[in-house]
Amino acid sequence: MHVTPEKRSRKAAMWSAVAGVLAALLLVGTATAQVTGLYYQEVAKDGRVYVFNTPERFKAFTASGEVGTAITLIGRGPNDETIVAENETALDLFLFKHSLPAYDRPSPKPAPPASPFPKTTIGGRLYADLSSKEIKDKGTGVKSNDSGVGVDVKRFYFTVTHDFNATWSAQFQSDIGDVGTRRYDVFVKKAFLQLKLDSAAILRLGAADTAWIPFVEGIYGQRYFEQTITDSLGFGTSAEWGLHFLGKAVDNKLGYAFTIGNGKGYSSPSRTKSVDFEGRVSFEPIAGLTLAAGGYSGKRGNETDAAPAKHTANRVNALANWVIGPVKVGGEYFNADNWSRVTQATEDKSDGYSGWLQFMAAPKWTLFGRYDNAKPSKTLNPALKLTYYNLGVQWKPVKAVTTALAYKYADIKGGTVSTGNGSIGSGQAGAKGKYNEIGLWFSFDF
Repeated sequence: MHVTPEKRSRKAAMWSAVAGVLAALLLVGTATAQVTGLYYQEVAKDGRVYVFNTPERFKAFTASGEVGTAITLIGRGPNDETIVAENETALDLFLFKHSLPAYDRPSPKPAPPASPFPKTTIGGRLYADLSSKEIKDKGTGVKSNDSGVGVDVKRFYFTVTHDFNATWSAQFQSDIGDVGTRRYDVFVKKAFLQLKLDSAAILRLGAADTAWIPFVEGIYGQRYFEQTITDSLGFGTSAEWGLHFLGKAVDNKLGYAFTIGNGKGYSSPSRTKSVDFEGRVSFEPIAGLTLAAGGYSGKRGNETDAAPAKHTANRVNALANWVIGPVKVGGEYFNADNWSRVTQATEDKSDGYSGWLQFMAAPKWTLFGRYDNAKPSKTLNPALKLTYYNLGVQWKPVKAVTTALAYKYADIKGGTVSTGNGSIGSGQAGAKGKYNEIGLWFSFDF
């Protein structure tokens, strides 16, 4: 059927009129205009227009004349009336109905960021090896009981840290270690409450890191493979029960740590008649260069009424380490007086040094070597001497895993020395004790 332009025009005009009527029915009216699910009332009174979006509020207003909580816009009505709207929806309907500018809502305040506290972190670290090991008395030809091939889990640390807020925190760390007699012992290595006033002023009460050994371990970077010389020869401990103060200042170039402790290390929180003191100060004059000095003085937890101390154990330490490009070169020195002679009448002196060289040949590969030399008893047994070295290649496939294929060697002449790799030496005059170990070493963090 053909529709002329005149008919199309009349039909469009008709639909336009229908739409206008529907709009008037919905939005214009002196009483109530309702759409499904939407309630609307407005009341003009005393130069104000009251607008409602719920029947309950409208009925309450009709009965009491009170609006309650509302949005008020002065002079925003069609004839400059003040608009009092029950809520934003009622206000929007009124403005739309009267073709007035929309209501500019104030920008909502951003929600405050969620507090990171309290926060609990759980982690672990494991040191293990698969190796062939030999400790032999060259004088008698006898090998130690722990010579042979096998897998050994040297240490397992389980750590829980709880941050109460940015100032207060606490940490607990257990230490499961191979004590060398084919069994594992469990110790509380760390258990302290921390007050962090600033990065330059941190206080810890309980069992926490000592000032020197953990610092050197962090610089050396291969604790999973070998202890530092001071630790390996037993001239110090890595954690202690006591009061600890530490921090960094001068844009983190100056570091320091001090401990007033019981003296026997983390494995023995026993009381004695006096406390021991340990401290360390480090400085980075230029990027990559670290210089440090430390010291220890005390009775090492051995001063009691039953066994009065005859001497004070003293130790002095020094460290220099330089990282330039892919190369790390560094060393540690120690000198100790009467370290094991606190309750003995005779005196003794000890010293030693350790040097390391590491070269990062590729992002995940590092070639390394180390040499140690020590005289553990210079006064009582000046012939006693330790020589140690290691060589290897380290591979770090992922951040949490570090491995090393390496060889270790040590010889002791003039007696026997207890080391982190076992008791090495010979009881025969003029004979040596030798230690050899080759294998794979692992560190895993989670």
